[in-house]
Amino acid sequence: MTVDAEKGAQIPVAPQLLQSIGETPRIKKELFTSTIEVNTSIHFDALNCVNELSDLRQQVLHHLAPMGGSLLSSGTHPFSLWRDQQISDDPRYHNLVERLQWMALRFNIFGIHVHVGMPDGDTCIDVMNQLLPISPVFLAISANSPFWQGSDTGLSSSRVKIFEGLSQGGMPFYFQNWQDFEHCAERLLATGSIDSVRDIWWEMRPHPDFGTLEIRIGDMPASKDDTAAYIAYVRSEAIAAICAEPAKKVHPSLIRENRWRASRYGLATELIDPISEELIPLLDWLEKRTDWLASHGAEPNDLSILNAQIKQWRSIGDGSVRQRKIYEQSGDLSNVVAVMQQQDGWS
Repeated sequence: MTVDAEKGAQIPVAPQLLQSIGETPRIKKELFTSTIEVNTSIHFDALNCVNELSDLRQQVLHHLAPMGGSLLSSGTHPFSLWRDQQISDDPRYHNLVERLQWMALRFNIFGIHVHVGMPDGDTCIDVMNQLLPISPVFLAISANSPFWQGSDTGLSSSRVKIFEGLSQGGMPFYFQNWQDFEHCAERLLATGSIDSVRDIWWEMRPHPDFGTLEIRIGDMPASKDDTAAYIAYVRSEAIAAICAEPAKKVHPSLIRENRWRASRYGLATELIDPISEELIPLLDWLEKRTDWLASHGAEPNDLSILNAQIKQWRSIGDGSVRQRKIYEQSGDLSNVVAVMQQQDGWS
């Protein structure tokens, strides 16, 4: 999100910023004029992806500085109000607001989307089915939205609870194959429920235009290292899902409970193991999971990034823990923004 460099509040400078940068597929407008979307090109490991993302952020910051602006990485802004945000001048966004009303206006939320290339549609659906029980872990490691409009929500990720109110938000579904997904999308289009597949906002979805599975559940991570680990982990799980034998389906009620636990407690949660159904601290589960990933095709460089960050998470917690710690020390949400920017590791 674009914020005032001194006061930390969101500022609606995206239109001027985009005009200053010029047209590029890497930096785009979003629903609100206080939001900027940054997109990398295609990469084949997490480190190169993060390095490009870092370069793009520096480019944005270079153009923001003369406007008195800066960037903030968080799932929600700690104190700026959704009702104060301005809608971007784009027919698609105005149509969304007209259709979704209050729900769309509250979308002052910020996430990380990781697209993983898929060889074909049926494989994409198979991988999505296998990652569905794992998706609460993606949320937990990125949890970074404890504050909403100046209040502590008591959650580690309040963003995910705001997003799930849409008819096409929240958890995706198990599908039999690509044809089953196509039928679902065609039904939604034919009934006017969506204008395009882009209006399916599940936390994980196939993206036919790109030939990818798009994992969307994560909050915008707090730091560069958090971001690298998130990308590395998502990619590792997707590769392993292609290489491994299909796992049995996990009941949605278990997935939903783990999703709630991740939203409430973040990295501190006790996960219900999808296989054994026993409680286990999430970071303990994740450490064991890296061994399984290593034996099922995940790449060593990605797992090295993840394992290094697991050690950090045990020490410093997730982004929500860090935000609360700053607030406890200062009692000032504008200071939370300032310290978060100092600690994000991007510069």
